[in-house]
Amino acid sequence: MAIKRDCQWSLGIIKVLLACTLLSGYSPARAESRAAGVAIDWQQPGTQLFERAQRLNKLVFVNLTAEWCQVCKKMEQTTYSDANVIAYIAEHLVAARVSDEDHGELAQRYRNHARPATVILNADAAEILHKRGYLNAQLMQWMMAAVVANPSPEAHR
Repeated sequence: MAIKRDCQWSLGIIKVLLACTLLSGYSPARAESRAAGVAIDWQQPGTQLFERAQRLNKLVFVNLTAEWCQVCKKMEQTTYSDANVIAYIAEHLVAARVSDEDHGELAQRYRNHARPATVILNADAAEILHKRGYLNAQLMQWMMAAVVANPSPEAHR
């Protein structure tokens, strides 16, 4: 009877530790990408961003963020540190981080939008998709794949 109680207690501790690990946002892929020093190659917003996208035949990925935004910081620690997200962006998109503190054209264009927000544009700066709020790594990957597969703005309204 004591052995059964000890096993149940041990199983309960294991479940609690597993739940804490899952809720903490720990991901082996994120840990691996941080350890390897891999990160998204954020470009400066501006005309050179769109010129680069045209030259590489890629879409433009914009991360709208702000220094005061706690959810933005959470996305940086989780979604934008995920090895799969980093690899997908590197292969298919040209990425720019636009903060409220920036004074570029894109910052002005999206000044009144929510933070965080994710915007995907074509190389001519036409908006294809705009999502407000937190996106975990899996949702981000699905969204990016859908847009890359069909970059028509009408498909994502």
